[in-house]
Amino acid sequence: MIQVCPIERRALLGGLAALAGTSASASTTERYVFDQTQGTLEFTARHLGILSSTGRFDDFSAVLLIDPDRPLTTTVAVIVRTASAALAYPGAVELLRSPEFFDVAEFPEARFDGAATGQGSLDRFSLAGNLTIRGITRPFSMQARLLGRRRDEARGKDIANFSASGEMKRSEFGMTAESSAISDRIGLSVRVSLIV
Repeated sequence: MIQVCPIERRALLGGLAALAGTSASASTTERYVFDQTQGTLEFTARHLGILSSTGRFDDFSAVLLIDPDRPLTTTVAVIVRTASAALAYPGAVELLRSPEFFDVAEFPEARFDGAATGQGSLDRFSLAGNLTIRGITRPFSMQARLLGRRRDEARGKDIANFSASGEMKRSEFGMTAESSAISDRIGLSVRVSLIV
């Protein structure tokens, strides 16, 4: 575990306490619920080793729990409706929904349940947990960042922007079709804006 000096720790706790809307001495956990209206969830694949394409999920929801006394043990749970996969290639959506890929009729949801590992800072920290696709669960990790905060004067509140990214192997979840054309490694990324 990375050691944080007392001054850095106070600054980190104070910053996250402000983010969670409570004081650094509080011991409550703040709960944030967000979906595609506050952010994006995208996936990227390479094709034939030379091209890449980026798609998105148009229907997802997530819950973020932040304890201001333990900011680097934040937890997150994300549910994705697999039928909402969108990709701007003819026939791509039908392929992604098919039994060879997400098999949306049998497995309408994918999910990620994870928590910060206690390492890093709000500028860059690790999330580790489990990714479940097609009923198969595998360990999965992401690198997350607090991109910045800005004041929304109209609302009288701050808006915090987060991002997280990671890479999965689709073959580990039984998606082995089109292996000569589509890469096994798929990048996942999420960006979200939270009113705090």
